[in-house]
Amino acid sequence: MSTPAHSKWSASGFEQKMLCPGSHLLQAGAPDNTSVYAAEGTAAHQVLTWALQYNTQASAFIGRYIDVAPAYTIEVTAEMAEHVQVCVDYCRDACGEWGVMLVDQRVNYARFLGVPADDAWGTADVILLLGEEIIVVDFKYGQGVAVEAANNPQMSLYALGALDGYSMAGDFLRARLVISQPRVRRAPSEWDTPVEALIEWADTHASRTVADCITAAFGGNVEEFLNPGEKQCKFCRAKATCPALREDVAFTFAERQPASPDEFRDLEPAHETDADWISAALDKVDMIEDWCKAIRAEAEKRLLAGDEVPGYKVVAGKRGARQWIDSAAVEEYLRKTLRLTIEQAYDLKLISPTSAEKLKKSGVIGDRQWTKIQELITQSTGKPHVAPASDPRPALEIVPVVAEFADLTLVA
Repeated sequence: MSTPAHSKWSASGFEQKMLCPGSHLLQAGAPDNTSVYAAEGTAAHQVLTWALQYNTQASAFIGRYIDVAPAYTIEVTAEMAEHVQVCVDYCRDACGEWGVMLVDQRVNYARFLGVPADDAWGTADVILLLGEEIIVVDFKYGQGVAVEAANNPQMSLYALGALDGYSMAGDFLRARLVISQPRVRRAPSEWDTPVEALIEWADTHASRTVADCITAAFGGNVEEFLNPGEKQCKFCRAKATCPALREDVAFTFAERQPASPDEFRDLEPAHETDADWISAALDKVDMIEDWCKAIRAEAEKRLLAGDEVPGYKVVAGKRGARQWIDSAAVEEYLRKTLRLTIEQAYDLKLISPTSAEKLKKSGVIGDRQWTKIQELITQSTGKPHVAPASDPRPALEIVPVVAEFADLTLVA
């Protein structure tokens, strides 16, 4: 019997199920819309696979086009190859001369979750077998939030599947879980853990998640298992229709939960302004913004499908920018027929520091020349913005405006 195209208990979505077991049911049957960013990630993973399998550099595939279902064709650029090479170099260094490297491997962790074998599997980007240690590497091409390897459910399941599949290759005592995310940071996130700790996690937390999801699906009251939050809601395909998220947004906005659509429309915002209330609301801003985007997307999807959304309709948007139908024909007409000068026919501008650095990397600009060019580059400081207290960056020292004025009090 062939393996299903999708894993019911995918490793990438398991943390979401741990945090919100009810999401497992709400997302059933919901379409998984692929974005251009996800397509770029798929293409970058393919370059990683090719580079490791054919023992070459990622740059060997620059200029190649990769078809990504359902409707994207991604070109491998020099920038993509540079980021992929970071992971390639790590894997080769970690493997060393005597290690065994397995690339793009299907792993099955079903027995640790207590579910059928066809229901729980995933694909590990790279597995390294090193005597008593097994290393599982996951490459992420995203440039959003940094993903940590420590206590990561996705990586833990991949490691368990790798241990189960390659137990005959060694007596593995420790597992090293690695997330390479070079567009966020060049150094990978690593977590070393005893194999026994992974098995204990599976026997307790992971298996409990499966039980909660099944209870939510067949227990008759899924809302008891819905738990809105930034992590679990971010990629949830049911966020636009989730009743718990809707109530959480309403309570954050108005400090009460509406019982009907009419009550939701009549909500008045809370007027609390103390620091504790602002802090509590700020904790949920990202989640609420994602919810707003999901609502817009769901409304557009329904209207474009011919369904009704009371009070709304689809209209033509702003027309796009004007473009030449045939650039070569226009160029020939402007230059040869109208005899326009280069300055009249073309928009010319100086290359950016980033483009100049690429010329340095390709050898067009030498090291000494680049040193001189760097003296001509300036970079503004980052604009201050609000971040959670857990952010590793140091807090800015803010001086209240009133403190910048001297004491002008006159002494009698």
